[in-house]
Amino acid sequence: MNRQLSWILAILFVLGALLIWRPFDDAETTADNPEFREIPPDFIAEGLVTRVYNTEGELVHRINAAKMTHYSPIGLTELAAPEYSVQAKGQAAQWRVVAEQGSFYDDKTLVLERDIIISHLDDSDYLERIETSYLTIDTIAETMITDEPVAIFGENFEVRGNGMKADLRAETLELNEHVQTIFAVQRKAN
Repeated sequence: MNRQLSWILAILFVLGALLIWRPFDDAETTADNPEFREIPPDFIAEGLVTRVYNTEGELVHRINAAKMTHYSPIGLTELAAPEYSVQAKGQAAQWRVVAEQGSFYDDKTLVLERDIIISHLDDSDYLERIETSYLTIDTIAETMITDEPVAIFGENFEVRGNGMKADLRAETLELNEHVQTIFAVQRKAN
């Protein structure tokens, strides 16, 4: 029994050494493999503005960023300090979304990260701004989705929640989970 235990321990030691050493995983072969090569960008632009128009020639939305890096083989544009604006039919921009960084996939999906502020540009509206840390925007359907904490601000109120779904066309917003609402009543001066 002692001899069997010694053989089992020796085999386990050899297998452990092989897993740590990994002679079968040659780093040089992965560098030669096209799947593991870094994809060079098609272009890098600073201060570039992308405008998307509908079939009637009206501006639908606009994306601008301090820096854009585009990779056409994978349909990705990386954005530094992006700003996304949504236009209503025949009107000025209604919504502006800014973030620290973002990615634009296949000219359809915009993913924004860090310090996101969604501002409603109509001063007469009830809702002023929304803040979150991660946001996915479908630029075709004009919807915004996040599962991260959300803070919604308006005149005399603040709503906090976790997760949100917004439809910019229908101008609807739904919290996945409500956390807190704070109302501040302003008194009229006599």
